[in-house]
Amino acid sequence: MRSLPRREFTRAQKVAMLKRAMDDVGRIRCEGCGLNITGKVIEFDHMIPEALILDKDRPLSIEDGRVLGRDCCHRAPGAKTAQDLAAIAEAKRREARHLGIRRLASRGFVRPPPQRVASRPLAKPAAWRRDDE
Repeated sequence: MRSLPRREFTRAQKVAMLKRAMDDVGRIRCEGCGLNITGKVIEFDHMIPEALILDKDRPLSIEDGRVLGRDCCHRAPGAKTAQDLAAIAEAKRREARHLGIRRLASRGFVRPPPQRVASRPLAKPAAWRRDDE
């Protein structure tokens, strides 16, 4: 499996998606829930996660993406990104199972033997600590 860089939308495509997401008054609406996200953080989401696309040679179009609000639809708990990550993990597990890749069975690291302690205390103090000089 070859690893290609993630494809991103061009500036012109982002502008076209923003125009598509604007209502008749000029407010930008989240294409996931319809919330007014004008002045808030917006993100351009791939409809199909980039990791799940098989034909990476086909260029992206504006139909492949949509405008989502970061806090309402894209990165909120249980939102699009969380669902995408679960789908990507499942696809990787299925691919590994198909290719016969298994996890290594490991018992962990071997425990080192306990350190030995001094058998008896030192008879003489260190030379630099002598009081009799």
